[in-house]
Amino acid sequence: MDEALKLDNYNYQDYLDIDKSTSERVELINGEIFMMAGASATHQDTVGNIFFILKNIAKDKNSTCIPRVAPFDLKLSRAGNINVVQPDVMLFCENPIPCAIFEVLSNSTAHKDKGVKKELYERFGIKEYFIVDTTLKIIDKYELNNEKYYYVKGFYIEELMKINCLDEEISIKDVFENI
Repeated sequence: MDEALKLDNYNYQDYLDIDKSTSERVELINGEIFMMAGASATHQDTVGNIFFILKNIAKDKNSTCIPRVAPFDLKLSRAGNINVVQPDVMLFCENPIPCAIFEVLSNSTAHKDKGVKKELYERFGIKEYFIVDTTLKIIDKYELNNEKYYYVKGFYIEELMKINCLDEEISIKDVFENI
């Protein structure tokens, strides 16, 4: 399903004025409003798997990190410019912004997840960014270094991937369980 609509030159008040009770999920990125289509079962199952894995690790390690899933408005602002996004999975560790974000690709959002959202997360200092491709069953990992994202690698189904924020490795196979 394609994005319903993309609107330019909007501000945070415009975002607040949108009647979200009758519309799709909405994001405000760099003055553009994106109305988002509903997610597929595969997308939601993958999001659930990631949340479950992160929640269990945080619990087992007695960590202060808290995973959250969309719909959850993440407000990122600087110099009066306010962005509001709904990442698929966020991991909050002692800061008001997430330490790590996971975006599960869909046909309607892949360009945004790999482009403007990646740039936004980089600009706001999200330490780790993961792009999850359910078709190829691969997770591309980016780490922030000197305020810039660097591509670590693509992790495949039989590999383990380190989540630095939790200082723990996760199984890619578990992320794609029943997918």
